Amino acid sequence: MSGSNVPDEQTPDRAAARAAAVADAMDDIAKIDAHGRSYGGIDRAGIARIKERLLELAADEHLFPPEDFPPPDGERGSFNYRLAQNDDGTLALYIQSVGVGTSAPPHEHRTWAVIVGMRGQELNRFYDCCAGEGEPHVARETLVERGTGVAMLGHDIHSIHIEGASTNFHCYGLAMENMTGRRYWNAEQGEWLVFADASSIVEARPGYPTTAVA
Repeated sequence: MSGSNVPDEQTPDRAAARAAAVADAMDDIAKIDAHGRSYGGIDRAGIARIKERLLELAADEHLFPPEDFPPPDGERGSFNYRLAQNDDGTLALYIQSVGVGTSAPPHEHRTWAVIVGMRGQELNRFYDCCAGEGEPHVARETLVERGTGVAMLGHDIHSIHIEGASTNFHCYGLAMENMTGRRYWNAEQGEWLVFADASSIVEARPGYPTTAVA
């Protein structure tokens, strides 16, 4: 489906500079990820380096103005603007744009995940268990905002809580549509269920038609 408030035009110079900056950052991230895979999988030191690289990218805030990445109209949760993705469906980078607040229950990613703040605030709660191990309990909280971020391995459990508008980088070791089978805690039913993620992805890579897909 098409996103009615997805921008049709952007300043060419800014779009080109943004594409170059994203490509440079993703090249660095790919090297960190590949190094980790060569040793059996990325570790916490590796995802910490990815977080620092994304913080550098987020510091170029003039390349990511709100008018280029507007949130959905009305009370719909968020758009995830896809800025980069490997051809094999790995190493994807998104801008999550939220207009009126959104949340996600405790869940896993089954791949590493890094969130870096740009505008607004995103409260991340981390839990003391892995998916399927019974009711999760909050172990700590981290507020993601400009200049800060969080980094997770595939088995880490977190929930997201956003009030008002927020714009963040979300970077994953797998594209969102390839994170099949991941689980979340359903508090009403008191059990872990498979996530049917309905977040809208907006294609924002250079050379691709700008349309939103479920």
